[in-house]
Amino acid sequence: MKKHKLIFLLIFVSIFLLITNCNSTEPPDDELKPGRRDYTWTVDTLNYPYATLNRIWGSSPTDVWAISPGDWDKSVSHFNGSSWFSYGVNGLIVPSSIFGFDWNRIFIGAQNGKVWMYNGTWSIFASLSKDGHIDIIFDNIWGKSSNDFFVFGAYPDTIIGGYNNTVIAHYLNNNWIMLNTSSVRGLAANLYRDNADGKLYVKIIKIGGAVHPDSTTIYEYLNESFKQLYSSPWAQGLQADISLINDEVYFILGNQIAKRVNDKFETFLQVNNNNFYQRIWGRNEKDIFLFMLDGLTHYNGTDIEYLFTLSKPRTQIFGAVLFEKEVFFLVYESQTNLNLIYHGKLN
Repeated sequence: MKKHKLIFLLIFVSIFLLITNCNSTEPPDDELKPGRRDYTWTVDTLNYPYATLNRIWGSSPTDVWAISPGDWDKSVSHFNGSSWFSYGVNGLIVPSSIFGFDWNRIFIGAQNGKVWMYNGTWSIFASLSKDGHIDIIFDNIWGKSSNDFFVFGAYPDTIIGGYNNTVIAHYLNNNWIMLNTSSVRGLAANLYRDNADGKLYVKIIKIGGAVHPDSTTIYEYLNESFKQLYSSPWAQGLQADISLINDEVYFILGNQIAKRVNDKFETFLQVNNNNFYQRIWGRNEKDIFLFMLDGLTHYNGTDIEYLFTLSKPRTQIFGAVLFEKEVFFLVYESQTNLNLIYHGKLN
């Protein structure tokens, strides 16, 4: 009898807890916590007057790479966790982009349509051409895996000599596919696929020369067709960019950061700082870094604060690599010609 009463009591308690949980009006815990700001910063200086580092990528805090289109013997730089080492690779000339998927699956886009791969040693992975042109600059690389990635840039036009003939090549299942870019014009500078809607978004920089002002245009690519979403002149405060944060594309439209919701721009964050230079990097929507002309700031889901300041004018932050507890920012001081790698570690 006592056993039956115990079983009945257990069933009653279980039903009560189930009903209570189902009827609870309290909101669920927000698992996404504000990004931390308690970094300890160190700065590595690479004094290469004729080799400006302008691209950075890494597989881990002990395996970070940067490239320069300048001096050949300093065109490839590697950080092993304690120090930087720079060198040149025979035949690798004017590298302009770097991206990888693991320590032994790293790709560099270089001059004349060449794509190089590192798997312990560097070697030519592909030699590409478009419309009979091999004088292609691959300004950037991005993809999901070493068998599904894009290399993109442009080759020069015949009017002003600017790199305005768009080139986007897709490496998929061991084959190269050259996208039809006849409806767009300019250098393909950034390209990402949004995980939510499956669309590709492309940032194109058009060089106007003395005829038109330089401009930025953002396109959506779907079903082999480009659709223009936004365009602006290349001027401080008006520039546009795109960034991939946690597999979601963020659109930087002047001082507005937006997302695409139901095929429309929806404001995510308004940046009320005239020093904002339209470049962002992040781990998630509550952990975003923003480049200002006078330093690096951080958005934690509530407010924006400076992490460090830059004292010299015309200083650029060209790129970043973010890991769980460490970050690297590629900084260039045009006034001193110094390459500075700001390395932050969470305390």
